[in-house]
Parts: sequence; structure tokens; C-alpha cells
Amino acid sequence: MRLKWFCVCLFTIIWYISASAQNLMVDFPIETTESINNWSIENPDLPFKLFWKAKSGQYVNVNESAKLKTKIVQYQLYYSFVQAPTRSTDFVPLPLYFSTKYPVKFKQIQTGIWQVWFIGLNKRVFNSTVMVYHTASWMKDILHPLQSKKTLKDIVIPGSHDAGMSVLTATGGQQKGTINACNTLTQQLSIQQQLMQGIRMFDLRVGTYNNMLYTKHAAADCMVDAIGGGYGESLKTVSLAIKQFLKSHSEEIVLVSFSHFCESETPIKQLQDSLLYWIGQETIYQNHNASIGDISLSQLAGKVVLSFEIPNWKVPSFPNCSIADSASSFINFRRAYASTNQLSKLIQTEADFFVKLQSGVKQNDLIRLDWQITQSADEASAVCNDFQDEHLNPLVNGAILLANMIRKNKSIIDHAKIANQQLPMQMRNWLLNQTINQQNKPNIIYVDDAGAWATDFTISFLRTNLY
Repeated sequence: MRLKWFCVCLFTIIWYISASAQNLMVDFPIETTESINNWSIENPDLPFKLFWKAKSGQYVNVNESAKLKTKIVQYQLYYSFVQAPTRSTDFVPLPLYFSTKYPVKFKQIQTGIWQVWFIGLNKRVFNSTVMVYHTASWMKDILHPLQSKKTLKDIVIPGSHDAGMSVLTATGGQQKGTINACNTLTQQLSIQQQLMQGIRMFDLRVGTYNNMLYTKHAAADCMVDAIGGGYGESLKTVSLAIKQFLKSHSEEIVLVSFSHFCESETPIKQLQDSLLYWIGQETIYQNHNASIGDISLSQLAGKVVLSFEIPNWKVPSFPNCSIADSASSFINFRRAYASTNQLSKLIQTEADFFVKLQSGVKQNDLIRLDWQITQSADEASAVCNDFQDEHLNPLVNGAILLANMIRKNKSIIDHAKIANQQLPMQMRNWLLNQTINQQNKPNIIYVDDAGAWATDFTISFLRTNLY
């Protein structure tokens, strides 16, 4: 009994600490006429510090880098609210357009808000606004949903692709020996952690392993038909995390889409009953013949919308969703999937998608920017396999490792880090050249390796004149 009480108290303390964590939102920078000849740094006391990442991988305080004589090769800024940060997770990257070789100047406007000036890499001075906020309660603090008549079509939220795949619980499929973390995991944070870091839309696929329900990532709807696949977080853990989060954050809104069903493996009735039991009817949004564009944020506050990607599906607790140019579903996700491991092709695919969208958006459409780099067949079958099978001949393992190095094969997470670094830059460019405008603005920014960085950027985008 004492152990149970201790575990509950420990969970509560951890949850409270996570909920109290602070993050930083920065508006798009604007070039000013200020001269760098008159540059002086007189900063107020700040609750955060700015860092560069050195060639060694060490994070260096911007104001202390000169005396430390540390070689900086990339001048993108990182921030941290941790008093003495040491872990890589203590540092959150600012968008690439916040890159400078010089200390940064701040002026406080009001509590938690500053004006910031920095010298860009082009030696011009830029100005922006910086705001401290809490990722766990950002919808309540910024959108005030209980008083809002806006809908999800009027805002933008950060989303997570294959959201439950932050762990590899087990492998499956016809060639399950080829499955590993490098070709299966799309996230580094659990769904509970993603919720606390501000992610509000989750893509889940569910399968059965050892008679229990798990999130999954596979190349076919039924694991038995897939060449290979993996099982991630248990659905019970995910469901209880959503329930607990909304209990503690009664003005936040969570959107979950379920797809890739396999009736022979996981009967839909079993999936429904499990979700109802774990999350609770009172926390699940009940739909009655409406589309997502008709539902105000005030009606969704404190609720999770559990949508099923099944045509002609009509169950109030699980309204249907679709991915199509046009559909009659409760939610129709409008998106373009690039299916490429080349960043340039991803950018072109998404640009073409937004141009095409400039007319014809329907009331039930939620526009989703799908920002994923997909592994090539070589990468998916080879990368990291040298560490997966201890029975392989060392020469074979060595050959696989060498092939990965020569071909520059990358894991899903490695690809995501490269693509995610470019996302804010590309979105800013599309905003400036009107590729994205008020007619086709995204409602979901949907990424691999989701976390606080995605929420930071999404809120800065939300603060533009598009919304």
C-alpha cells in the first residue's frame, strides 16, 4: 500500500514539474535600420540562456564563448531554462533564421515578453518578439478556448506522425529480423511527453501483440501481410496518458486519428471498447452529424476527438476521418505525402500542394503539412542492422556498417532532424512569397521527432496575420 502511495505521489510530482516547464516562442524576425557600429549589450535578467553548439557537441553560452575559446562551426541559437543544463534535451533549437555570431540584445516589454535584436550572418540587424509560455497549457493561455468561437480550421496545431512509435516493444511481419529502431521509430518522446511538450494531434495505428493492444508501424494494415513492422507504446499507456493530461489541463484539445485497421488481428469493436474503458466517455468528444468546421473550440475544450479512417463510419464517440481531395467525413485531412528521402523533393511536393489548395477548401477539411522524409529501400533494410543480430558473422556486420557509411544511410529520426531544421525556414519563405496564404493556411504541422521545438514554431506561425 505504501509503495502504491509512493508511486502515485512520485508520478504527481513528475507531472507537476513537467507542467511547470517553460518554453520560448519567437516571432519571425524583421530587418531593422539599426547600425551594428552602435551595438551594445545591456540585457535585463532573463529566466533563460542562449547557447551555440560547438564542433565538439558541447553547448556553449553565447556570452561566455569568447573566454572559453571554443570553436563554433554553426551559429544557430539554442535556449535553455535549466539552471545548469548538461543533457542534450535541456537545449531547444531556435529556427535557423535565428543564427548570429554575436551576443543578443534584449529589452523587456512586460512580464515574460521581450524585444530581441540580433546581428544576422549577413551582418544586418534583425528584431523580433520573444515570449515565455508553458507548452502543457499553450491552448488555454494563448487561444482561451472556453471563450472562443473559433474552430480548428481557424488555428494551427503541432501534430505527430506515427505518434506511438517512440519505443520498439516487439517486431513482426514476414522478415521481422530486419526490423530495428532505425527503420521503425518515428518519435523520441512518448505520447505523454509529447502532450506535455504541446503536441495536440496524434496519428495512431493499432495492432495486437501477445493479446494486448499496441501502436504499430508496418508496411501493411495486417502485420502478418507486412514484410516487416514494429509495435510501439501500449494503447493502454497512451489512452491513460491522454485521460490524465486532459483531467489536469481542462482547456486543452487533443485530436487523434486511427487508421490502418486489420479486423482479423484487432477487431474494431475491441478497439472501441478499450478506448472507451481507458479514456472514459466523459473525456471523448461526441459528434452528432456535424463537420469539424462547425465545432467551436469551446465545445472541444478538455476533450479528445478520436476519429477513425473508415468510409461511411458513423459512431458518435469515434467520428470518421478521411484523406481525400473531397469527402463527406467529419474530418477530411487534406495533405500531400512526398514519399521521398530527398529534402528538395519534399519541399517541392508540399509547395505544389499548397498552390493547388488555393481554392476549393471545404468546411470539413483540415489542411495538414506532412513534413516527413521517408527512408529509401536500402536504408530501411540495412541501416543499423549491424547492431541487431549478434549471430551474424562479424565480417558481415562490418560490411553492413561500411555500406551504411558509404551510402550515407540514415535512420528515420536522423532524416527527421535534417528536415525539421529546415521547416521553419521553408514556412517563412512560403509565407513571404504567398505560397501559403489565408485561403490555404495549414491547420496541422505534422512531423516526425515531434517535441517542444514544433510547438514553439507552430505558435509563432499562429501569431502571423494568417490566423
